[in-house]
Amino acid sequence: MRKILCILSAVLMTSMVSAQSLEEQFNAFRQAAEDHYASFREAANAHYAEFLRSAWEYYEQTPAIPRPEDNPTPPVIYKDDKKKHRDEEIKADPVPQPLPEPTPQPIEPVIENDAPMDVVRVEFYGSTVEVRFPQTDRLSLTKINGDRIAEAWEQVAKGKYENLLYDCLAARDTYRLSDWTYIQLLQKITEKKYGRSNEAVLLQAYLYANSGYKMRLGASPDGQIHLLVGSNYILYDRSFYSLTEGRFFPLTEVNGGLAICQGSFEGEKPFSLLMTKEPKLEAKNEQAQTRKARTGLTATCLVNRNLIDLYNDYPTGQYGEDFGTRWAAYADAPMPELVKKDLYPALMEGVRGVPEAQAVNKLLNWVQTAFEYEYDDKVWGQDRAFFPTESLYYPYCDCEDRSILFSRIVRDLLNIDVVLLYYPGHLATAVKLNQEVNGDYLIVDGQKYIVCDPTYIGAPMGRTMPGMDNNSAKVIALKR
Repeated sequence: MRKILCILSAVLMTSMVSAQSLEEQFNAFRQAAEDHYASFREAANAHYAEFLRSAWEYYEQTPAIPRPEDNPTPPVIYKDDKKKHRDEEIKADPVPQPLPEPTPQPIEPVIENDAPMDVVRVEFYGSTVEVRFPQTDRLSLTKINGDRIAEAWEQVAKGKYENLLYDCLAARDTYRLSDWTYIQLLQKITEKKYGRSNEAVLLQAYLYANSGYKMRLGASPDGQIHLLVGSNYILYDRSFYSLTEGRFFPLTEVNGGLAICQGSFEGEKPFSLLMTKEPKLEAKNEQAQTRKARTGLTATCLVNRNLIDLYNDYPTGQYGEDFGTRWAAYADAPMPELVKKDLYPALMEGVRGVPEAQAVNKLLNWVQTAFEYEYDDKVWGQDRAFFPTESLYYPYCDCEDRSILFSRIVRDLLNIDVVLLYYPGHLATAVKLNQEVNGDYLIVDGQKYIVCDPTYIGAPMGRTMPGMDNNSAKVIALKR
């Protein structure tokens, strides 16, 4: 339950007014600021500093949404009993997937300056990131109230931290960081300078907002400020705050309600969980296990351990109301170039010169028989989906991991469309071929997709695992 704070408390803000009453006030301020400031971003920071002085409202914390639990179906060994397979037409509508959005950008270009700088080096998943901090400026937030936080924001916005912001944005591009990984980098950088402190949180919020992202600042009764990041995703197992503008997730642990500044920053965009590019991290190579199928198809590859560590820290969640979007985010992540360098030539050699359907069957059998199955709750203590690379690194994987991996290599090597099929307790795939093939299939957007189950051990395409009903399967669309 929300209530507007109208009195001074030990740690909250001095002059609280409702967001509605602020609208006219800030419209007038916006016009005056735009007439006064040299740049639009300078004016935007001035607008936001004014919000920080007074636009605070109390919100209770919304409990975390747990990741969906499922009763996994164990793998089944295929036995060709010569019975006629089901060759019936089943129509299914795919779960809508979020479209990749352009990476958020500052509302205008960030320009370097020649202010005296100290170089700070931060280790980030094996890579050394260098950024510049001003020599002649240091933040101090000994008191937490609206005026003091606004003054600190204005201090950072005066121009001395432009080189730091420039370097952070350059690092995001150089290392091809996703939105979430960029958040982690900013946290590493600010805490390297200020430790885990209010100063670090304030600076991280400034860098994040001025990079184009949607955020809010909150204050807790213990005198701490917290950065809340806005997203259209539901992050599992993470508490959040439901504001008019959507869900906001705290980056640091919070117990209970917060006073949250209602002001928005110009041009803000929510962060996405999609990883559309491979992060370019320094390589820490480890030999992955050689994977050999029962048919003899064998492949070995190197995996960057630094990338595995990044994946291990990555949150899981869904877009909108359908948890099937969670698996699409994993399956659509690119296979790293280091992995493809050895893995893909070996797999391509195994399917060279054979018809498309036979190539799919060979790759399907490789995933079915070259990997050892184990339940997530036994290995990880909870459900945990893998990015494609992780199945090549870890000794065990389950049905969702196999389906994600199979969908990735088939799209990459054979350039054909694949969807995921979700049955309660089980995940499989279906592929759209360029030749006519008999077997179990579904019609998706008017196109025929043949069932391929990477956990139905030894089964060729067109065979549905016993106990699975294609009439009720949920189709999860993937990108080519």
